[in-house]
Amino acid sequence: MDSLLLWTSFLAGVLTVLAPCVLPLLPVIVGGAAGSTNRLTPFIMTGSLAVSVVLFTLLLKVSSLLINIPQSFWKGFSGGIILIFGIFTAFPSIWENISIRFNFLGLSQTGLAKAGTNRSNWGAVLIGAALGPVFSSCSPTYFVILATVLPVSFGLGLVYLLVYAIGLALMLGLIAFFGQKLTLHLGWAANPHGLFKKILGWLLIIVGLMIITGFEKKIEVKLIDAGFGTTKIEESLLDDMKETREVPTEGAEPEGQELSPEVNLPRLYKAPEFQGLSNWINSDPIASIEDLKGKVVLVDFWTYSCINCIRTLPFIQSWHEKYADKGLVIIGIHAPEFQFEKIYENVVDATQKFGITYPVVQDNDFGTWRAYNNRYWPAKYLIDKDGYVRFTHFGEGEYAETEANIVALLGAEMKQTEVQGVSVDYTKIGTGETYIGSARATNFVAPDKTLDNNEWTLDGDWNISGESATNGESEAKIRMKFTAAVANLVMGGNGTAEVYIDGKLADNTNAGSDVKDGILTLDGQRLYELANFGGQYGTHDIEVIFKEPGVELFAWTFG
Repeated sequence: MDSLLLWTSFLAGVLTVLAPCVLPLLPVIVGGAAGSTNRLTPFIMTGSLAVSVVLFTLLLKVSSLLINIPQSFWKGFSGGIILIFGIFTAFPSIWENISIRFNFLGLSQTGLAKAGTNRSNWGAVLIGAALGPVFSSCSPTYFVILATVLPVSFGLGLVYLLVYAIGLALMLGLIAFFGQKLTLHLGWAANPHGLFKKILGWLLIIVGLMIITGFEKKIEVKLIDAGFGTTKIEESLLDDMKETREVPTEGAEPEGQELSPEVNLPRLYKAPEFQGLSNWINSDPIASIEDLKGKVVLVDFWTYSCINCIRTLPFIQSWHEKYADKGLVIIGIHAPEFQFEKIYENVVDATQKFGITYPVVQDNDFGTWRAYNNRYWPAKYLIDKDGYVRFTHFGEGEYAETEANIVALLGAEMKQTEVQGVSVDYTKIGTGETYIGSARATNFVAPDKTLDNNEWTLDGDWNISGESATNGESEAKIRMKFTAAVANLVMGGNGTAEVYIDGKLADNTNAGSDVKDGILTLDGQRLYELANFGGQYGTHDIEVIFKEPGVELFAWTFG
């Protein structure tokens, strides 16, 4: 267990209270507790919120049924509960009339009506549970747990997630407790028809509407611009953790570094078996590595919107074409980074677009990813005819070495053919992968600011979730200043958008492959190449203007 990540998770929970995405919602926590005379209410409310965060996270992680449910649904669901509770609190006679009309006054004593009194904890539970999906994804550490730790180890990921939720609940509980203490001895605060309860009700109504409409995100942008936020502290801790983390070897100890007589490669370890795979493409299901004994196997972990993965695909496809008849079996293990990459039809479309003809299979629950203790996109594991891993490579490059090792294990001859891959000079790329969603967003500035290198902004009507940003009905823009030769944007949606590079409509000297005459046509959830300067690296400003609503933006990548 990583003690630094454990403490970072707890600290992230505590600091989430000061995150720009949470500050606009604190009045609900304080007001909800202050409106009750039950001393346990603050802790019941915040405890319910913490449980809701954990359950909501696990639900999103393990249930493929929720893939196509937009983030706006959860915002509407959460905001709707708070709005309804606010209406009943501000206007208690409404619920009284409903109870009489439908003759369930008795039932209301254990339901929402009772939640509006001081004799029940249901109101605290309801508010806390409703805020869980809204509080989720407000912390970079939360996203690290969700996207990288849980796939590697569900047990450890759950521990880190619980520690994060405990830190969050503890801090919120203290805030709510002291808020309640200020009004606990005020008798008029307990009157369900009094002024205090009406003010509290209207507060809940306003916050509920803010969540539903996404207006709280506009407040969040203002808070970020004003310097509020604690994500830099978490990012610094996580960077320190990444700098000291080695390539994992758990369950993969070398077995004496025995050398094969035909090739100078050590036997690293017995190849783990496949786990949790589904939906084979280009192949009938392959049950196990054991079934492939006598074959040389290349296991490639990838995901279809990852630019680093995409650039490796021509080389992998060429090896399949050259050596499949010599005994090479390539298996592309598709492990998704974003929720939309779990959708089978999207993966099928991607394999066809990239011309992949070797077997590809989905690892949506990261079962085989965990079995290999993998942490990287892309990652290659070369397995010999006896089922032992003999060579690994993480990231791009080393294509000649990888092919030479394939040939040596096959006992074949190298087939010299030229592969039309993409040449990238990583030393000249000055801008790294940049995420749009609030969970991992960095270098975001307000729309009225002048962009410095590596900074980006959104302008217009945007609904920002932990993973992405989605534009509303009106015209919306995203702008980025970057240093690279190619700029890509992972997006989802349909329709068209205008692309401007360095202040001018993109043309044939700088437009990416998905842009023609300055117009980008969106046709689904994938990576789009917006700018390409033909191998000439430099610093540029790119702006994309969306006319149609419902476009999701996930991440910038560069080459």
